[in-house]
Amino acid sequence: MADPAELNALRAVLTDPAASFLQVQKAVSGLEKADGTLTERTIGVASNVQVDRLALYLRRHALVAGVRLKVVMGGYDALLPDFLAFGQNCVDYILAIPFFDNLQPAFEAQLSAGIDPVTVDQVGRNLAEQYRVALSSCPDVPQVLVAGMHRAEPMVQVIGQDAVAGALDAFRAALKGVVDEFSNASLVDFQAFAANVGLRALIDRRFYAQAKAPYSIAMLDEIGRGIMAATRGYGRYFYKVLALDCDNTLWGGVIGEDLLDGIKLSPFEYPGSVFWRAQQELLALEQAGAVLCLCTKNNPADVEEVLANHPDMPIRAENLTICKINWDDKSSNLRAISAELNVGLDSIVFLDDSTYELEGVRSQVPSVRTVQVPTNLTDYPQVIEQIKALFLSGGVSAESQAKSQQYKQKLSAENTRAQFSSQEEYLASLDLRIHIARNSERDQLRISELSQKSNQFNTTTRRYTPGEVAAAMTSAERCVYSVVVEDKFGSAGLTAVIVMDYSSDAADVEAFLMSCRVIGRGVEEAIWSTIAVDAAARGHLKIRGRYIRTAKNVLVERIFDRLGFEIEAEDEAAQRRSYLSTVDRLKDQKSPWIKVTCVG
Repeated sequence: MADPAELNALRAVLTDPAASFLQVQKAVSGLEKADGTLTERTIGVASNVQVDRLALYLRRHALVAGVRLKVVMGGYDALLPDFLAFGQNCVDYILAIPFFDNLQPAFEAQLSAGIDPVTVDQVGRNLAEQYRVALSSCPDVPQVLVAGMHRAEPMVQVIGQDAVAGALDAFRAALKGVVDEFSNASLVDFQAFAANVGLRALIDRRFYAQAKAPYSIAMLDEIGRGIMAATRGYGRYFYKVLALDCDNTLWGGVIGEDLLDGIKLSPFEYPGSVFWRAQQELLALEQAGAVLCLCTKNNPADVEEVLANHPDMPIRAENLTICKINWDDKSSNLRAISAELNVGLDSIVFLDDSTYELEGVRSQVPSVRTVQVPTNLTDYPQVIEQIKALFLSGGVSAESQAKSQQYKQKLSAENTRAQFSSQEEYLASLDLRIHIARNSERDQLRISELSQKSNQFNTTTRRYTPGEVAAAMTSAERCVYSVVVEDKFGSAGLTAVIVMDYSSDAADVEAFLMSCRVIGRGVEEAIWSTIAVDAAARGHLKIRGRYIRTAKNVLVERIFDRLGFEIEAEDEAAQRRSYLSTVDRLKDQKSPWIKVTCVG
């Protein structure tokens, strides 16, 4: 067993921004060999320049996220062969880097010298078509990241836009248009990486001239960090909730001692301006879909007064989904937030200024990600940027933007439940409606995302890439059902998926998964009438369901029993069970308080 002190020393090197290339190389090699807890992932890298040294920095930041990353480097300027090889090798990720200045020899210099516009247009169209063909060749790779291009030479023209900037904007827009055609692909803002490093520092002129290897160590490291964030730690995390302390976190000072007029919070005066800016950033996170909660030791009336009456308070009560304002230990409050939202503790980020409180959380609920407000307040914006990266770097879908409101709707429904004498009476009051879509192409990305995140209500825990979802939808022998749930409080969004396979004698339930937000309303029963009618129309008399036990899906261990299926076979050693039901029995499986509509 590896020495914990040795492992911590190696990790410290990886997080040290001043570590040299050789120090990083030694630490990466040592940690990959010694740490037996790492998750395995593979990434393929394709580029029209030499980026071999990038492998080390991709591995560096993957290790910080707890991942042993195998990096498969492609050939020089061999986009399609690289993509084909990556697909055959079943990589988890592809990173493609089109380097703008090398699309043609010294392309930026040619543009500045007045190259024929027809030639420029042809280069741009060729680039777009190359990427369209390459991306078409790997629909089963879970995530393909394409670098948005940037300039290599500083702009000398300081008034107006020079020829390089104009062409770069056009090429980048065309490339984005191609990437947007593929549900498993996304554009990564390398221009932002370049800005973070500084344009004069990102290119190593000697290596670019001699070996077509343009990137400096600083830029390679920034790319490694950025790709780790864009992949959400190579699939290691998916944060949904940001829990916030109040005193010296949302404002300066202690509300119980300094009172409303004494706390530091102002758009104009330091240090209150630092807290005001931080709140603006956190408010933007809430608008993008993060669920904001309070977890603070305070008198409720004091905090409520700030939320309601402080003139410079950006975050108000309506922006907060749950408020745990009491004198209980924060670990207990975080567990309560997790339970009330029905999310895992590993979905929560907790921000506090107190080392004592944060250490308590780390020791009692270690799966919560903790972040500390810095002692030096001028560093606070950088800490907020780190938090934003945890939530935003992996992308924000329209479905994600609605998350905060959906959780509030769920909690409103829970509060309403107490007014009724029975569960059935309560459910009937909700005006529940479900919309079942068959093979909805526009939902491919959300279906894939739900399959990746759903653990508790997931009968087989099969994960689907967007490409696999698309393949199932276009197959004559399969059908993908996606379910949107609405009630009088609003829409819960796409919250359930069933994938059916009709290639055998009985129609097989390949996947059955739901968001925990809608469990217990009868949705899990109401959808089966539609499934059964469709199976009968295809000539099937029976439907087969399967349950494969995992550490997290005990919730659905008896879901097929409850639906009226009968056990067909059981393998306790493999923790598997298969079921059969007649189609006619499932046709009558309905929830009378739910209105069902179908499309597709």
